[in-house]
Amino acid sequence: HFHLLLATYHIHTNAKMVSFILGTTFLLLSSLLPHGSHGFAPSSSTRHVVGGHHSSIPTSSSQSKLTTHHMFTGIIEEMGEVISLETRDDMTLWDGSKGKGTEMVLKGDIVLDGAYLGCSISVNGVCLTATEIDEDAKTFKVGLAPETLRKTNLGTYVPESQQRVNMERASEIGGRNSGHFVQGHVDNVGTIMDQWIDENSLFFKIAFPYEFMRYVVPKGFIAIDGTSLTVCDVHSEGEDGENWFTFMLVEYTQKKIILPSKKVGDTVNVEVDVLGKYSEQAWEAFVPKMEALETKVKQLEARLQELEGGEST
Repeated sequence: HFHLLLATYHIHTNAKMVSFILGTTFLLLSSLLPHGSHGFAPSSSTRHVVGGHHSSIPTSSSQSKLTTHHMFTGIIEEMGEVISLETRDDMTLWDGSKGKGTEMVLKGDIVLDGAYLGCSISVNGVCLTATEIDEDAKTFKVGLAPETLRKTNLGTYVPESQQRVNMERASEIGGRNSGHFVQGHVDNVGTIMDQWIDENSLFFKIAFPYEFMRYVVPKGFIAIDGTSLTVCDVHSEGEDGENWFTFMLVEYTQKKIILPSKKVGDTVNVEVDVLGKYSEQAWEAFVPKMEALETKVKQLEARLQELEGGEST
């Protein structure tokens, strides 16, 4: 009986460990979420002209604040414009050699308030680094890595069509967050399957790859083109079936983001809630230990039955 009690104790102990792992993961990420006044990239800076482009170099008093800008909230600050999208073969790489790369120039206003070379700006939900800033023209340049072009819809933009993009500055940890924890790391693109009006709300139905559907849950968070939204319905039939989810836009949001201008067949950048990924990883690390413990308990139970059977005879 001692062995059985010991095994039972281990089960309860490991169950508590699961709760601790998942709880700690949630608390750790929650601690990164802003909780005070709304925080943006600080405007306190000195201005310099670098290579013909204006840039903002942070002063020593604001340097400590700048190091805390690592995330976005999914609350779009403005709709900007794509000025140019160019792939060149003569870009200077880190070692001085020449290589191929893609650059995009965008026009914005609010997102350039407090901007500096190297700062992060979310463009349609993609975290991008400002490499050049022209304050007079209200434009900034970013580089698009091959992975960015593979996973997002930014490479499909045609500057001549004056397509607009959602923009948001990186928020300061400690500031208010009216959205959710958005990294700016797009998981994949979704395709608009349908859209309809429900009184003053605008609904969208998005087809999405099956491999990511386990992170999409009803009433959970999701970022669409960088906008923090709430999932309504989820439908997943497996790898060979239909996989989609829906969300809706309230009247105010419809006027502040680019989504209402998109049509059926257009694509959107989708970032699932990162909390789901961390929880899944923590659970997967624990499951093998739990399964091994359950096997041991069954062995002990079988052995105990043998001993009890021997004693009765």
